Amino acid sequence: MSDHMIRVEWADVSGTGFSPQRRDDEDVAPEYWTAAEAMLHDDLSQPPEGLRRTGEHPVWTLRRVVVGNARTWCFVVQGRRGPFGVAGTCRFGFAPPGMGAYESWRCGAEQVAEPSDPPEEEPPPGLLSVVLGGILLGQRVIPIARPPAEAAWVIRRALGVVPEQEARRWSWSTCLLQPPGGGSPRVVAGRWPPGFHDEEPDLGRAVRQTFAGGPVTGEQVAAFLADPAAERSFEQLVVRAAQGRTHPGRLRGDLSLLEMIRQGRGSALPVRQEEALEMLGTRHGRDELAREHLDKVRRIGLDHPEQARRILSGMRIEPVLEQELLAGLIQAQDRTEENPLGLPTGRDPGSAAWLLRLAELFREAYRPDERAGHALRWWRSHRPWKTNLDLVAARDWLLSAGLLVPDAPELFPIRTEVIIGELRRHHRVTPAAREELLHVRQPVELMRIIMAEAPPLPVETTEDLIRTLTGTDRRAAAELRVLVNRGPESPREAPKAPPRDAGEIPVAGWSRNNTLMIVAVIVATLAAMTVILIFGQDRKDDGDRAPQPVTSTAAPQPVTSTAAPSAPGLPVPGQS
Repeated sequence: MSDHMIRVEWADVSGTGFSPQRRDDEDVAPEYWTAAEAMLHDDLSQPPEGLRRTGEHPVWTLRRVVVGNARTWCFVVQGRRGPFGVAGTCRFGFAPPGMGAYESWRCGAEQVAEPSDPPEEEPPPGLLSVVLGGILLGQRVIPIARPPAEAAWVIRRALGVVPEQEARRWSWSTCLLQPPGGGSPRVVAGRWPPGFHDEEPDLGRAVRQTFAGGPVTGEQVAAFLADPAAERSFEQLVVRAAQGRTHPGRLRGDLSLLEMIRQGRGSALPVRQEEALEMLGTRHGRDELAREHLDKVRRIGLDHPEQARRILSGMRIEPVLEQELLAGLIQAQDRTEENPLGLPTGRDPGSAAWLLRLAELFREAYRPDERAGHALRWWRSHRPWKTNLDLVAARDWLLSAGLLVPDAPELFPIRTEVIIGELRRHHRVTPAAREELLHVRQPVELMRIIMAEAPPLPVETTEDLIRTLTGTDRRAAAELRVLVNRGPESPREAPKAPPRDAGEIPVAGWSRNNTLMIVAVIVATLAAMTVILIFGQDRKDDGDRAPQPVTSTAAPQPVTSTAAPSAPGLPVPGQS
């Protein structure tokens, strides 16, 4: 069965008067507009003129109405000012066929009403005794002596245990803006807040007169039941409602509240998994879950991650319950790529408020090694971080969650191209470059890359680089200064390479240009050796060849030699 409500609305959004909005919408059948119009002409109409602002008070009503030839539940919201406009607004949400009263109230609050915070303090369980006792005794007007927000809490809990056939006999309202009309059913309603009385005192007195009969008492309930075992069963039902639990027999069409109480004499039904989520919304329910049902709390995080995140974001519950919800969310994260934890990625930065809360929960629940283990698993399994861009987007959250670079350096990739690009463009350490420099664990290697690829930098920029890379480590700073003073031609440093594309990642050791240089030197050396060998062989051949005779017709000329004297015993040319 779908839980989608069909919604129609009367308002004044264009200054033309209080009128139906989008009545020509083909998705809404005419009989829904007719049913809403009938309620407007009865007692669920435009807020009275004297009530200038309903403010933070949720004015909600759930009533069984006729739509066409069938009956269904209708959740009505009335308001003025704020999101409801100056003239006020009436919204009507019609439940699908077969939806019960409890589900209709819950869906109406989610789909038709404006978001409403729960009361700061939960109403006492005695108010549930008043409502259930009034149903049991058939009281026509059942008062809830609390303002609208607290009355909404009481109604939701009561509807969780009241049989469907009984719930249909009453109209359930957080606050009546005017006395019930003649055709209205019996009424369960909260009281007017003080501000309403100040603005409309006469109307307030008329509404208050509706509840002149007062609530039923415990003595009246005991006298009606006339059985100690049935009294205990009634008390157990009140406790069950206060815990946020529902009764599995409430949807039976032939079961009355009295029969339910008598059938459940002295027995406590076990907590079901489907009850656990609602139980987290009540103090008594949380106490019961913390005592005996932590496994069901973890299951909420696994099966209902959005609701678990909403609870962890907007409620302060017991730490043991927070830890179980978080553990369930982490299990959900490990099982799917849909990111139920709401972690930041390159495509979706996530909700800042939720991520702040998640980091706080993460720090409180896990040791540093456990935090690193979870984050590394999400990275290595690509759930949800698939690229370095995702890790860069998650960097701030990882740090706020208590992870440090030494704990998991794999989670903190350094974008060297960003550092080099910023230095080339600005010749200084920009915030973008500094963000990368703060996570460097090997400053010497990075400085060598900067010296090889960045243009000459001003002295103050170099000093800023050194300070950022080393912090208070004087020894590391001194080592970097020695490296800088030697310059990029030092044998210990990588030779200066031509500029690369911004996306190219530096490679440690010899670069491609170094390799080409070595090949060129080897080729030149081999060529030189070949030339030497060839010329050397030619000169050897000339020395081994015999002298050729020379014929001359000229008279012999004296020869004067400047050569050093030959060895003794050897003739010198030109001497007799």
